[in-house]
Order: sequence, then structure tokens, then C-alpha cells
Amino acid sequence: MTTKIARITGLVALALCLARPAAAQVPPAYAVTYLEIKSGAVSAARKALGDYGAASRKEAGNLSFTVLEETGRGSRFAILETWASRAVLEQHYRAPSAAQMLAHLAGLRTAPDDRRIYAALYAAAPENHTGPIHVMTHVDVMPPFAAGCAQLLKAMRADTPGDHGNVAYDVLRQDHELNHFTVAEVWASRKDFEAHASATHTRAFRQKLLPMTGALFDERVFTEIP
Repeated sequence: MTTKIARITGLVALALCLARPAAAQVPPAYAVTYLEIKSGAVSAARKALGDYGAASRKEAGNLSFTVLEETGRGSRFAILETWASRAVLEQHYRAPSAAQMLAHLAGLRTAPDDRRIYAALYAAAPENHTGPIHVMTHVDVMPPFAAGCAQLLKAMRADTPGDHGNVAYDVLRQDHELNHFTVAEVWASRKDFEAHASATHTRAFRQKLLPMTGALFDERVFTEIP
């Protein structure tokens, strides 16, 4: 009898374990920051941002941290960073080292930092993608078209990795502004990126997107600061 009771108790415990929902996995948090720097402070900002990136990549919970300088307009920079969770991202900004670096950069800017927080919509596992051509595109559509834009970007995420020279193509959606998206791309060459821009699926995407847009299609080309 004792053995039978123990067996029944074990089966009940197993059933309860199987019925218990699995703990929700905490999604990574992304931040995209655009910086505009005084013309005479570009070299200092480039070095400071390079140091900031190197230090941030060593922090616990950092999944990627890419510092970019806009091609053809060296006074504009961008940071694309990924952290293990929103809490870890916010902890990073509260840390004295980050606060000190951002305060230093504030003295070099011509405008406040434009930082937006995102979640992955269609993206590969976060990593520090390297390549000579980085493209950051802010896609802003009118709120009723948020779902339609997401579907168009899903198709682009499926088609673009097949384009020659594509290294990465990730689609992010802004927290609390579900009609705002950022597309982060990496290409092996400028020629590959321009061929992608002329591809049939890209032109079809732009044609379908146009009636949805709430602002200009903001596409910027960058090089990476190591």
C-alpha cells in the first residue's frame, strides 16, 4: 500500500509539473541613438564613442553594441545596442561609467541625443555584425497601417537575406509606438547595397509602403567605428 501511495503521489507531482506553464523568456531590448556633433569636435566624439562602445561590450548582459558614423556627413553618428533585457539596458544607463561618457558627449553635441527603445520584430539572434556598409532606416507609418507595414517588413526580412552581399537585416519595432520601425542592415559592399535597393522586391516594398507613410523614408548609410 505504501508503495502504491508513493507511486500515485509521484504521478500527481509529475502531472502538476507538466501542467505548470513554462517561465516566459525575457526578450532582449534594443536602443537606437542618433547623435549630432559640432563640426570641430568630430575627432574627439569619434574617439569617445569608440571607447564607449569597447567598454559597453564588456558589460554583463550586453549582446551587441555597434557605433556608426554617417557616410558623407561625419558629424552624425548612431549607436545600435542590444541588451539581455529592458532592465539590464536601463541599468547600463544608470551606471556611473555610462553616465560619465554620455555627459562628456553632451558637451560635443549640437542637439540632444535622439534615443529610442525597441524590441525585435523580425531579427536574428543579436551579435556584433561587421561589414563596411551599415544602413539604418527609420520607417514611420500612420497608426492604422502599423500591422500592414509589419507584414511588408516581414516579407522584406524573408527576401533580403537572399540578396548578394547581405550580412544582416533586422526589423525592430519601437516600444509604445507600434507604428514606428527601424531596419538595421549590414552589407558586404556599397555596390551590393545599391543592387538591393534596385531589386524587384525592394521596389515593390517601397511602392506598397508609400500610401502608409507618416513621414519621409529615413534611410542613412554608415561606416562602423571599431
